[in-house]
Amino acid sequence: MLLTRIITAAVLLPLVIGAIFFFPPVAVALLLAAFLLVGAWEWGGLLQLPAAWRGLYGLLAAAVLALLWWQMDAVPVVQAVLWAGVLWWVYAVVLVIRFPRGWDVGVGLRPVAGLVGLVILAAAFVAVLGVHGLPRGAEWLLLLFLLIWAADTGAYFAGHAYGARKLAPKVSPGKTLEGAAGGLVACVLIALVAAWWFALNPMQTVGLVLLSLFIAPVSVIGDLTESMFKRQAGIKDSGQIFPGHGGVLDRLDSLLAAAPFYLLGLEFMGVAG
Repeated sequence: MLLTRIITAAVLLPLVIGAIFFFPPVAVALLLAAFLLVGAWEWGGLLQLPAAWRGLYGLLAAAVLALLWWQMDAVPVVQAVLWAGVLWWVYAVVLVIRFPRGWDVGVGLRPVAGLVGLVILAAAFVAVLGVHGLPRGAEWLLLLFLLIWAADTGAYFAGHAYGARKLAPKVSPGKTLEGAAGGLVACVLIALVAAWWFALNPMQTVGLVLLSLFIAPVSVIGDLTESMFKRQAGIKDSGQIFPGHGGVLDRLDSLLAAAPFYLLGLEFMGVAG
């Protein structure tokens, strides 16, 4: 199992990094949309939709992403989608804390949960493309991935070494507060290196460090939220597209949550100019 995960990661990482740096914007958008549409299919599975309805849901998601791609230059539209995503992830914190007393996705709530899925995918789509479109956008986008990986890796090692207090035992028993703290430290270190790389001034450096301290817990919320939905659906993985890693949602859950906050943070703090 571990070997399979390593092989899959070794194949995917160079492809993703190569796409970020060398693909034209149109190709990046199409590749991102392809992954997110697989994610839409998997989201339908989390909602326990029949195959036909999952297909229709995927078509609806494709239409939404195509419309947003067409409207990427419309700042009010992009901002509205980003903030809709942010509001959902803030609410998701409440759901994770209250689980399993929170939102049970039964038949009556499936339309609402379907809308939530579209908001999540749409916000991530415009956020990733927005970051990629910034000056030195490929580097800023790579930094987002590095922060997410640092949060996850730092949490893994700190949790195994010092983990004692559970972070969300009813959602993900393996996560600990000590692990989350390790993820924060790892993100700050990455942010400091990035500040040197981008030659940021002191105020921009402080802004980037603060943003990294925000991205770390948000990425954890993305992970926990997907775990919550999987527990409600009674499944271990959202899909099997990546051998040893599960589905698209299993791999991109943290990115889906972090991307809108990241783009808004870069814009607000002025570190992407």
